[in-house]
Amino acid sequence: MELTKAEYAMLEFAEKLALTPSNMREADVQKLRDVGWTDRDILDIVHVCAYFNFRVRVVDGLGLEVADWQIERARAGAARAAKLAEERGVAMPLDPWNVR
Repeated sequence: MELTKAEYAMLEFAEKLALTPSNMREADVQKLRDVGWTDRDILDIVHVCAYFNFRVRVVDGLGLEVADWQIERARAGAARAAKLAEERGVAMPLDPWNVR
């Protein structure tokens, strides 16, 4: 499955927001507008990204246990991300919890 320019831009935006939120600039929002996302779409993208980051921090902050299927799903997702990173010629973020 090949991503559209709009989908790719949205994923790049969400990745940056999740990993380096203090580096977000108006230019990042403009890139989404330039490929067709509306301001309402962008707000939804930010809300979804923020919600999932919040949720993970609550679970992690309380030290809740995760099931084996969740660990396997995370590893499969990390493997897909590593493949995409290799195709794009970019480095994967550090993995301090040894998920990969």
